[in-house]
Amino acid sequence: MSTKFEDARRMAQKNLADMTADEDTAITEAANADPDAQPVDSVMRKKRGRPFAEVTKTKVSIRLSPEVLEALKATGKGWQTRIDDVLRKEMGL
Repeated sequence: MSTKFEDARRMAQKNLADMTADEDTAITEAANADPDAQPVDSVMRKKRGRPFAEVTKTKVSIRLSPEVLEALKATGKGWQTRIDDVLRKEMGL
């Protein structure tokens, strides 16, 4: 069973496939002339994902004893940040 959305999508794809170059040019020109249909520039585009941090961290690989790693992971999400906090406190940073 198809949905209305799937039917409309199939029809749009067929119409797009049947479109001539002249029709495409005419549609593009009309859209560019319409002040309400201007292309979205990068400033207006919503950024996706997590924002970039002002202070970034460096990726490293360290070896920890299984007991330490298990205890840290048992505290839940953010255990890597907690390692950083412990190290910073120990080093007086």
